[in-house]
Amino acid sequence: MKYKALLSILLILIGQSYGQENNCFEKAEGLYWPIEIGSELKHTAGNDNKVSVINGDSIEFDSKYYLIERETYQSGKTKESYWREENGAVYNYNKEKGIESMELPSRIEVGTKWNSSDGLWSYEIVSLTSNYSTPFCEFRNLLEVKTENSEQKGTIYNLYYKQGVGLIGLNVNGTPYSFIVPNKELNQKNFMAYGCEELNTEKEIQSCTYSKIFEHIKSNYKAPKKFKKGRMLLNAIIGKDGGIESVKIVKTIPNAEAQEIEALRVIKLLPKFIPAQIDDGQPVRSSLTVPFNF
Repeated sequence: MKYKALLSILLILIGQSYGQENNCFEKAEGLYWPIEIGSELKHTAGNDNKVSVINGDSIEFDSKYYLIERETYQSGKTKESYWREENGAVYNYNKEKGIESMELPSRIEVGTKWNSSDGLWSYEIVSLTSNYSTPFCEFRNLLEVKTENSEQKGTIYNLYYKQGVGLIGLNVNGTPYSFIVPNKELNQKNFMAYGCEELNTEKEIQSCTYSKIFEHIKSNYKAPKKFKKGRMLLNAIIGKDGGIESVKIVKTIPNAEAQEIEALRVIKLLPKFIPAQIDDGQPVRSSLTVPFNF
């Protein structure tokens, strides 16, 4: 078997409640996507973090006025988006294409469908009672919207909205990609492999952890006699005790059942980690995404 580096490992912390008053926006009410002056939300964004602010600045396109949302990423990237609300519906203006599209309809009912103005994105409301877990909160009764892009075959995005707050979380093909975090400062630590904890920097610790995961897979994976070429993606949940709680296949290769079974077996056998932590050393569940390139 030929497989390349497995170690584009994505840290997504999920599942532990965090108890500060209103830290989970318990008192929020109103629209599922409020476009309000003064709004400021923090999210993870893949391997980055961002702060989104609507400070009251506005801009006119095609005789309509939009509030400007400014996103500032920890990596240094910035982005502007343009939003307006009308009769409960939310619209976004794409400056590059010169078109407006509806991002959320005024009729919030399961089964409601719509498309972006350029026809690339399709949307459907699939639930009004979805749940979503982050390291800090257990959100209930969320609006869930499924969306797909016609140019990204096989990729499904699920967006979760809380009334009075807006976007809480985003999953890509069932795997968490982004979620909201409290506005307070939090100290977060990635999960790490035993034997790596005494290294000096976070980068060294992560590199050591990824190397140990790679060596485990390399030593334990028994390739089937016949295998299909392609890319397989597995997601494992690391529990608060550092052990593997569950493993699922996020993306697979057609007719590669033997490879699926072996990949699942090997990931389930990963040794315990030092679990991810927040604030004063409180352990939290975390998610490990491992690609297999055959």
